[in-house]
Amino acid sequence: MGSIGTFLLNRLDTPFVHYEQIIINNMESLYDTIQPGDVLLVEGRSKLSQIVNYLTQSRWSHAALYVGRDRSLQLPKDMGIADKHSIDRQHMLVEAKPGIGVRAAVLKTYQYHNIRICRPFGISSLDLEKVITEVCANIGKSYDHHNILDLALMALPRFLNPFRKRTIKACLGGCTEYQVICSGMIARAFQNAGYPIVPLLHETSGGASPGQNNPYGSRLVMRHYSQITPGDFDISPNFEIIKYNIIGMGEFDYKSIWAVDLTSNTSNVRH
Repeated sequence: MGSIGTFLLNRLDTPFVHYEQIIINNMESLYDTIQPGDVLLVEGRSKLSQIVNYLTQSRWSHAALYVGRDRSLQLPKDMGIADKHSIDRQHMLVEAKPGIGVRAAVLKTYQYHNIRICRPFGISSLDLEKVITEVCANIGKSYDHHNILDLALMALPRFLNPFRKRTIKACLGGCTEYQVICSGMIARAFQNAGYPIVPLLHETSGGASPGQNNPYGSRLVMRHYSQITPGDFDISPNFEIIKYNIIGMGEFDYKSIWAVDLTSNTSNVRH
């Protein structure tokens, strides 16, 4: 990127002062719940995040892969975590960030963001390890900023869309081995292990059965990993949405959490 592009990117990626966090993240519960191979979706706090939200029609603007314990990953010095025995090093992520590239990070980075855990259902331990290893191997690669531009062009009306004839197998962005985006990097690793995210249904020809263990009812065609956005992990039928703040914590006294007495409010309602 040139100096002007870097300047604009930094301006767009500056966090907003005001950000509405839906619920406070219980880090102890999150640490107990999340597992290696889970995809962490993040609602960003910048203008760039809002642009991604708009282009992808999803509240999730970023995705990272949770890898768990320190796998000899080097954390950036600006994270200020020098202690190798820190609990933060037991809960590591790998992510691709605009203007930074692919890096290791700690889960606590997103303590004050709206987040969601997506867990691949039914994946074998061997394939899950392949996914984690491949994503970790991307550390140091550059971020594919052209991908954001291509997503923006695809969001144009059909008669203005230069990509209207592209297929689901077409690559968006720079399409090199040295550039990736957050969700595309993770999607590629899962797809290389043969695990689907949001594939296209392919009509079975000749009435042949797609297989007894295929819940789709059809053979599948993979989308190019560069077309996968963070929100696709959310809507994918193959990823479970894992709750950790309330569900699974035992009893939930939902009537005691309100700042206003619900009984008094109800009595004042006119019918």
